[in-house]
Amino acid sequence: MARGASAPYFSGDFMAKLRRVFRQFMFYLISRVFPKRLTQFLMYLTQAKFVVAVVVVLYHGNQILLLRHSYRPRYPWGLVTGWVKAGESPKQAASREVFEELGIEIAELHYFYSEVVGRHHLEIGFWAMVDAANDSHPSGDGEILESAWFSVHQLPEGLLPSQRPLILQAENARIREFS
Repeated sequence: MARGASAPYFSGDFMAKLRRVFRQFMFYLISRVFPKRLTQFLMYLTQAKFVVAVVVVLYHGNQILLLRHSYRPRYPWGLVTGWVKAGESPKQAASREVFEELGIEIAELHYFYSEVVGRHHLEIGFWAMVDAANDSHPSGDGEILESAWFSVHQLPEGLLPSQRPLILQAENARIREFS
C-alpha cells in the first residue's frame, strides 16, 4: 500500500449490506409508528417508478396492420401502442389499446418481447391474428389518421425506426409458434 494511504475500514459490499439492513429497519420502524397510509406514501416516495407500455403487432394472413399517427409527423407509421393503466395487466392493456384505436376485439394475444427501453420505461410486446382486414378508419380522437396492411418485407417509409426490429421479432415468434 502506498505511503500515507490507509486501508478502508469496511468493504463496499459490507456498506451496501449495512445500508440495505438500515433501510429495512427504518421501514419496519415506520410501519409500527405511523399510520398505514403514511407508511405507503413514504414507500411510494422512496421506490423506483416504472412506466409500462404495450406494443401490439396485428396479423391478417402474412400482412401486419400499421397506423398512421397524427402526432408524429416525421415517422407517422407505427404499431398499436399504449400505456398500461393502474390495476390492468399488460394483456388487458394491449386488448384495450387495439379496441380503442381500431375497434377490433382480440381473441388471443401472444407474448414475444419485453425490455426496459429507458431508465424507467418497460415495454412489453404481443402479436395477434385478426379474422378480417379492418377498413381504414380514423380514430374519433384524431390520434389515428388511417390504418393499412403491409407485408413484413415491404414496410412503409415513415415507419418509426424503433419498431422495425420489433416487427421482425414478432414475425420470428409467430413463425416459431406455427412450425
